[in-house]
Amino acid sequence: MTLVTSLRIDTAIQPASYLRWLLYVSLAAIMIVLAWLAPLAFWQYLLIFIVSAAVASYLSISRPTILHLSQPPLGQRMDKQWQLLMRTGRGDELWQAHLISVNRYQWAMVFEFSIFEPYQRSLSMTIFRDQVSPEQWRELSILANINKD
Repeated sequence: MTLVTSLRIDTAIQPASYLRWLLYVSLAAIMIVLAWLAPLAFWQYLLIFIVSAAVASYLSISRPTILHLSQPPLGQRMDKQWQLLMRTGRGDELWQAHLISVNRYQWAMVFEFSIFEPYQRSLSMTIFRDQVSPEQWRELSILANINKD
């Protein structure tokens, strides 16, 4: 039996990432140490904590989460007609976009899209290595290398 693989990228993306969590915890620890070293009054520490909690809550709730990424059909340009399954505050939605750029790093890739459906906007999203399988990471890495040219 022959396994036929698609020539298109069709990637399911896990919404949770241990690498993202580790990054956020590290940044929070650094901020806590810096605040502890500063000679502040109690009310100033409390104010920093409240503002930090509000910003973290807003960012976690307001940002759409990508669940699936699909490349356009082979007959179209590589940067046009991408489909993104997004989890938003209104539920799961299928967005259509044009790929602007992909930047690959050791543990993450940053995708820049121009969304045109359901509404026009730009979107930058980071996909961490632990959110996809090793094979899908390889495919996305190839896309990032092709997109540089």
